[in-house]
Amino acid sequence: MPRKSRPLDRDGGVVRDATLIVIASEDSHAVQDYLSVFRARRVQFRVLPTIDGQSAPEHLIERLDEDKRNVDYGTNDEFWISLDGDRWLRSDRIAKLKSLVQLCKQKDYRIALCNPCFEMWLLLHFQDPAKIEYRRCQTAIDALRTAVGGYQKSNVSSLGLTVESVHAAIARATKLDPDPAAAEEPLPHRPVARFHRIVESLRQREAIDLC
Repeated sequence: MPRKSRPLDRDGGVVRDATLIVIASEDSHAVQDYLSVFRARRVQFRVLPTIDGQSAPEHLIERLDEDKRNVDYGTNDEFWISLDGDRWLRSDRIAKLKSLVQLCKQKDYRIALCNPCFEMWLLLHFQDPAKIEYRRCQTAIDALRTAVGGYQKSNVSSLGLTVESVHAAIARATKLDPDPAAAEEPLPHRPVARFHRIVESLRQREAIDLC
């Protein structure tokens, strides 16, 4: 059996003991493009994007399972699923989603749920949650376009993010989950942006820096 490799980008200055944060994303472009703006020596992101429409939660779990079989991961590495609530927090899908959440717990896969969608997290870089009442993804996307003067899923890195806006987004996302117990609630039906829990890994290990 060939030896498993550990996919660290040493050319980018990543240290040998860096933590890998592996994210199986429901999205094909936005998550990967968003994380590409970060530069960190002690944390490196590895995104497993959706290909050929295989974006259901069970497909994301399978993607992480397959990746773990082929990559040399350590005990400090983290495994996440990035999921949009608007597609899966529905009466005809909620029972199946709950069972998949339990499976994630068994496998120690964490869930970064954004409700209604990932654009809610992006919007928090530019707007306070007190002004947000978005329960439809298209409404959040339209608000984001208004806030930044345009938006494309395949070009998130062009939003003009700053260190200050990232810190602001984390603070605003925390306001949407003010109760620590509620923050562990896996399937909220209110607007949330729990992708900030992934980005927190940067802030906890070293100062956030952007390319």
